[in-house]
Amino acid sequence: MKKLLSKIVLFIILSLTAFSYNFPIDDPYSATIIGSATMMTPGVSENIPLKVYEIQIKDKKDIPDVFLYASKFKFSFSKQKNKKAPLIFVLAGTGSDYNTTRVKFMQRIFHDAGYHTIAISSQMSQQFMISASSNSVPGLLLEDNKDIYKAMKLAYNKIKDQVEVTDFYIMGYSLGGSNAAVLSYIDEKEKVFNFKRVFMVNPPVNLYNSAVKLDKYLDDYTGGKAESIEKLLNTTLAKVKGGLTSEYANIGADTIYNIVKGDILSDAEKEAYIGLAFRLASTDLNFISDFMTRSHVYTKNPEKVDKYTNMKEYFKAVNFATFEDYVNKIGFPYYKKHNKDYSIEDLKREASLKVIEDYLRTSPKIAAVTNADELILNEKDFAFLKKEQKCTRK
Repeated sequence: MKKLLSKIVLFIILSLTAFSYNFPIDDPYSATIIGSATMMTPGVSENIPLKVYEIQIKDKKDIPDVFLYASKFKFSFSKQKNKKAPLIFVLAGTGSDYNTTRVKFMQRIFHDAGYHTIAISSQMSQQFMISASSNSVPGLLLEDNKDIYKAMKLAYNKIKDQVEVTDFYIMGYSLGGSNAAVLSYIDEKEKVFNFKRVFMVNPPVNLYNSAVKLDKYLDDYTGGKAESIEKLLNTTLAKVKGGLTSEYANIGADTIYNIVKGDILSDAEKEAYIGLAFRLASTDLNFISDFMTRSHVYTKNPEKVDKYTNMKEYFKAVNFATFEDYVNKIGFPYYKKHNKDYSIEDLKREASLKVIEDYLRTSPKIAAVTNADELILNEKDFAFLKKEQKCTRK
């Protein structure tokens, strides 16, 4: 029965026709907090054979001592008992790692359906920015996905002797969904994987616009004041009995959603928690990118920082910086330095699926699905997805 249910879901996911899916929660805020993956499919295996691998992509001398904990690129792999099977890459959402709850759930679904799986972190995660990003300034889809593509090839080479792949597939949710399409575009030229199907779940059309919208959720609730954001964060952490346990040691989206998902919250509170999860990812993005690029926005003397340095003052300087802060203070100046004619409009376009608009329109292998009231999309985004991908809103 479990196998049958998983194959039904897989058939829906990999179908190239316009389709819809039934989501059991009408409220988009609650759906985001609880998590779509855990609600869509009953009967999925609780545990699958999952192993984490490490690859040294960057030279260690290029990684500051303070970040040596993440110097190696990590990915997770699950294999079938039968070596001969299709393989699917599962791409994490914005700022998420390969080992988050939603990624693991997707791996379990596809493993039950007979697929080998490889999970890859988001280009905006700490892990990827430090270990695999060529410039540690993510945000431009084509450039980011060249790095992801390189990591995918290395990951596959690491495990290829254990499998006999019949076909390659790729899927992702949120930013991972947008990445999936761009990676397929890159692969059309490189022809390493020759993906048979590509699936996008709730992809942002324009990363910049979606990020600013998520930033606003938190600022509307807190007035954009750091002390109010800190109070909300402390209130959230106080919900964990006995203090911060190892389960919540990495404070990110999974942590926050797990803490508050059982609460009765107003829409404003739900927006605030969604915004808080994103803001913490943005704070990491600001700090790591500033440090790695020596932009000196938050870290004035990075050359003096080592693994023994007390980082409190540096974290304090970031002060819950937004994604817009990252773009204005680090990202755009970095790109501008390498191209004096570069404009903010160039950045916004290159952070958008419009960079592969023609490919999206003509490729028969890509399918997309999104919620009718998806939080990170506006009407223009929905129109774009519908036009280019015949994407169904449900």
